[in-house]
Formats: sequence, structure tokens, C-alpha cells
Amino acid sequence: MILSMKTGLPQRLAGLFLVVAVALAPAAASGFEFGKLFGRKQLDAREVSVDAGEAVRILSDYRRKHGLGAVKLDAKLTRIAADHALRLASANKVAHVLIGEGSFARRLRVGGYDASVASENIGAGYDSLAEAFAGWRKSRGHNKNLLTPEVTVIGIARADAPGSKYGTYWSLVLAHPYEPPVGGPSAGPPVTFGQ
Repeated sequence: MILSMKTGLPQRLAGLFLVVAVALAPAAASGFEFGKLFGRKQLDAREVSVDAGEAVRILSDYRRKHGLGAVKLDAKLTRIAADHALRLASANKVAHVLIGEGSFARRLRVGGYDASVASENIGAGYDSLAEAFAGWRKSRGHNKNLLTPEVTVIGIARADAPGSKYGTYWSLVLAHPYEPPVGGPSAGPPVTFGQ
């Protein structure tokens, strides 16, 4: 699955997210488990080490072959990717937004990352880094994210959940950090969504 964003959410949509979050907050605070509401069992999931240097090399080589710049690893994006991969594995689901988690833009904010461009590739069932990248390259939308010209940094993670539908769950976050305009005040990074 793919998700990308380049400029800001409309106010009404942001308000809707706030209303939903406030409506769900009392249940979350009481210890209520959303998975039980929808009949989903949470699985035991664990983060699996990914060779981040190899991920950077694979993606940078691929981008160079298409006339684009290399990428570097970013610690905050890696943590954001790892959190999402663990949630995917625990939920036994492949989705950009899971119940109680919030949108991709929210996950970036909570993770402390301000992006001017950001996208996310997720996948499941790939047993290796090479397989995950091969799968993303074959998918039009995922490949578009891999080849977004503005991207300069990534975070990548894998989580495993024995007994789950796919076994392995991957999250790759690609971004370019927000850079405030020189010499003037800023309202912050613009955020919008697109496929």
C-alpha cells in the first residue's frame, strides 16, 4: 500500500480527525481495547533488525539509475516506521491507518518529524529487504514513492508476528525535511495527502 503527502490538510478534515480523537479518548483512557470492539485479536509482534545501510544502498542505487539523488537514513523516520510495522504485525493487518493510531501525518508529528514531502510504503509477506524493495518497484504507486525527486531521507523497519496472515510486516517512510523560508516567519510545514 502507498501513501504520500505534499501540502496541508483542509481545516474541515483536520477538525474531523480532532472530533474522532476526542470521541475515542474516553474509551482509550479507560483501558478499553479497540481490537475487541471489532473482533480483532492482537498478536505478539516483535521488531526485527533491518540492515539500514543496505536499504540506503539499494534505494540510492535505484534512484541514481533514474537520475535522482541518494538518500540517507534518519533516526526519527526509522522509529516512526518501526512503530507502524509493529502495529501492523500486532493487528495482523496491512493498512496506512490503524484504529487508535492516527493518520500518517499525525504519526510524523507525534514522532517529531516536520516534512515538506513524505510518503510511506508498507508491505507484508516479504522475507528479506531485497524482496520488499523488489515488490515496491513492481507496484506503480510504491515505485512512484521510491522515485519521488524531493526525497532525501528514509526510515525503514520490519516486524514479525508468528501465526499472522503474512508473518512479516514492513514500513518504509521516505521524506524531505521541512525547511523554513529564509528571512521570514513561517506557519509551519504544509501537509496534504495524495496517492
